[in-house]
Amino acid sequence: MRDTFLRLLTPDERNHLHLMLDEDTKAGYRAKIILLKNDGYTVPEIRRATNHHDSNIRKWIHRFNEKGLDGIVSKIHEHKPIKITNDIEKRIVEIVTSNPRTDYGGLSFSTWSLRVLAGFITKEINMVESISHTQIRNIILKHGIK
Repeated sequence: MRDTFLRLLTPDERNHLHLMLDEDTKAGYRAKIILLKNDGYTVPEIRRATNHHDSNIRKWIHRFNEKGLDGIVSKIHEHKPIKITNDIEKRIVEIVTSNPRTDYGGLSFSTWSLRVLAGFITKEINMVESISHTQIRNIILKHGIK
C-alpha cells in the first residue's frame, strides 16, 4: 500500500500542533499523528508510536490535508436536552402497556420495540421533538416494565 500523503505544514500550523500536544484531549493525539507524519514517519510507525489503528491515522491525516487544524479539532455539539416531564413519562408508560393493533388504529405489530416506540412518539403523535430508544428504555425500567 502506498504511504499516506501529508501536505506541507505552515510554521503557524506547526506551532499550533505543538501547543495541542500539551492538551489532554483527542486533539492532542491527533496533533501527534500529524507531527509524526511531518517528521517522515510512515503510518505503521505512527501506529506503533501512538497505538491507534492505521485507518484512524489515515483519516486524521486526510482531514488535516483537507481542512487544516479545523479538521482535527473536535467540535462540541451543543444541543438543548429534551425535558421529559412526569406527564410525558406517564403517557409513554400508557403507550408501552397498550396493544398497538387494537389501541392505535390497527398498527401492523402487536408489541412495541424501543425504536418503533421512539418513532411513534416523535413522528405520529408529536409528544416530544425527539427521544432516543435508550431514554424510553430507561423510562420503562424506572416504572418496572420489562
